[in-house]
Amino acid sequence: MISTSMHTSGAGEVTREMSNAECVPQQRTGNSAWLLFSFEYPQSGGISRMMVEIARGFRQNRGSLEVLTQEGAPSNPQDRATENQVSAGRPRREWEALYRLRRLSANTGVLSGIWYPEGLLAWLSGRRPHVVMAHGLELLPSTQAWRRIPWRWLLRRVLTKADLVVANSHYTASLVRSAAPSARVECIPLGVDAERFRPAEDRAAVKATLGLAGKTVLCSVARIAAYKGIDVVLRALALLDEDDRNDLVYVVVGKGTELPVLQKLARELGVDSLVRWCGFVADHDLPPYYQAADLFVLCTRQSEERQSVEGFGLVFLEAQACGTPVVGTRTGGIPDAVREGEGGWLIPQDDVAALNLIMHRLLHNPESFHREGERARQRVLREATWEHYIQRLQALLTPLRGFHE
Repeated sequence: MISTSMHTSGAGEVTREMSNAECVPQQRTGNSAWLLFSFEYPQSGGISRMMVEIARGFRQNRGSLEVLTQEGAPSNPQDRATENQVSAGRPRREWEALYRLRRLSANTGVLSGIWYPEGLLAWLSGRRPHVVMAHGLELLPSTQAWRRIPWRWLLRRVLTKADLVVANSHYTASLVRSAAPSARVECIPLGVDAERFRPAEDRAAVKATLGLAGKTVLCSVARIAAYKGIDVVLRALALLDEDDRNDLVYVVVGKGTELPVLQKLARELGVDSLVRWCGFVADHDLPPYYQAADLFVLCTRQSEERQSVEGFGLVFLEAQACGTPVVGTRTGGIPDAVREGEGGWLIPQDDVAALNLIMHRLLHNPESFHREGERARQRVLREATWEHYIQRLQALLTPLRGFHE
């Protein structure tokens, strides 16, 4: 029996293939070279965004790919590959997906968006070649003691039996090797849509639109959780001189359970008037926040025992694509997203003083930060777009199909 206690998500609206609600579709899935199998496709969030970009990239590069996902919310049809859907309810979702996988054409490989449940189901189906995408958090030991031993065994089995595991950072690749020493793993850092995330023609005008006119803007985009280190930014703000504070505003985009705690901390530190808590902002509305920022900051902590780590940090690339320099911590996969000397700074975890020094430099030498933002944009265009990612991914996948044909 397949465990169904984790990893719930939604997907996009397409024409329903089921002839009625009580039967599994009889149509054979997968006449393409690859089947992208992801229950995350195409919901909001980092993994979902990645799945949509893979589907879009294959289509633009004339690669042959279909998608197996679950029923759910609609998305933009122009971003879509040919889809096959299963029911969203569990455990029916898993049984229907396994049935579809076993009926794949013999020449179709499976690209699983994450190891569980998609990778597990693909392994159980016996389909080859099979490639698993690795992101970071899902590879850490479970916080539930009873689950750790069976989960560790399943994880090792799925990763080892895969023909390839594709990690989003060198840190994530190290987690794969730790969990499954015999697995074949390759690292491809993520990319960004450099057309959608691009510098504003007039940063001051964007600031005015967001009610930030005349201010030096710091920005964080993240789920409001303790490990994201927003408290570090608040403490660094509190160390600034009063005159410097008056010129600065800190914009926090995101929602989460830690919000009341952080709002209380901001009041205690006397910096609550500097902070704009913007709440949830949809992906398509994010660019102006990055464009208005003079500096993007995210001081993520790494605590593997608490399943807290940044596997990569796509928000860093999004900010840099908008011409905004970034500050991150030297933790998890962030060093793959932020390059020092090319629009980025890496500081130690919880180093309030180091962040305060960077803030002080920003306030007193803003032009140097604008130049760093230009360097960041150029690095993205040179090596970190989704086009670069898809080219690298397809270069890894092509030999796998040849080996199994």
